[in-house]
Amino acid sequence: MVIPHAEIPLSSIRPNDIFLLLALGFITEIIHRLIAHKTKTQSSGERALREQLRLFRFQTNKKRALGSSAFVETSKLERIVLAKEKELSGYEGKRAKNNKQMEKVMKYIMMILSAVIFFVYYGVPLLEIDGLKASELGLSNGLQSDDHAEHAAAFWKGVVFPLGHIGIGMKISRIGLVNKASSVGALSVYWSAQVLVGKVYECLQALSFR
Repeated sequence: MVIPHAEIPLSSIRPNDIFLLLALGFITEIIHRLIAHKTKTQSSGERALREQLRLFRFQTNKKRALGSSAFVETSKLERIVLAKEKELSGYEGKRAKNNKQMEKVMKYIMMILSAVIFFVYYGVPLLEIDGLKASELGLSNGLQSDDHAEHAAAFWKGVVFPLGHIGIGMKISRIGLVNKASSVGALSVYWSAQVLVGKVYECLQALSFR
């Protein structure tokens, strides 16, 4: 079954490059998410320490309930609990530091990849709208103009609205393109793949905690 839809008036499209950039975006974002998950996950030593701390707290509360008769034993357990809490704090601080360093490194790597893609595909539209076809098919939102570029821009504006007006990313991805308002740059495709993977990962992560 095919869902009825209007014809998209394309003047050019580069499917191989689009698939390549989508795959690159998927892979880099998945790697980023997996590394971030690993750095945030508690180590086996930290998990064991948390279990020990839980048991010592339980024993401390039991001894404290006995009153002054168990004062010495309670004091010993309280000192052990304090030592374990200090040790646990060290684990948490180290994990937070590693996560911060990882995010910094990944940020630089992502910026470098984006810069490489920008320069490799500078001025190359991966998808471009044909204004003449858009006008003939009546897809330019009733625009009255003889300029085919305006018809192409009007059609594409309706397709991507409101994304075309949100954030600086869309503007950066169009730098170097001749018809900025009616074409798609490489960075748009690459970043779209990353955003999609990120949102799907966050949804799956949220479901796993339910």
